[in-house]
Amino acid sequence: MNHDETYERRQAIIDRLLANALRSLRPPRLPSHDAMPDDIRRAVDALLEKVEMQKLRRLTYDDLEEALPPRDVTAEDLEAIFWVLSEHGIAVEDGDAE
Repeated sequence: MNHDETYERRQAIIDRLLANALRSLRPPRLPSHDAMPDDIRRAVDALLEKVEMQKLRRLTYDDLEEALPPRDVTAEDLEAIFWVLSEHGIAVEDGDAE
């Protein structure tokens, strides 16, 4: 095995360990989360990540708007987002989240 192959194998192991460690830090995904369209799921993931980074259990409507996909979001999409956030104990409020 040459130097490049050894480096690539080592890097693959490190990447896998890092991904596993990060996955364990994220809040658990609930079944309702997995039932959402991909772009709405990504929005929820971004909101959950923001909550974890801020160490708060609330977001603002501005946070929500920033995370939404660039399409017309349906009432059902918003209801699903609020439902999953509430399952995680996260509130969305007016004003500053800090």
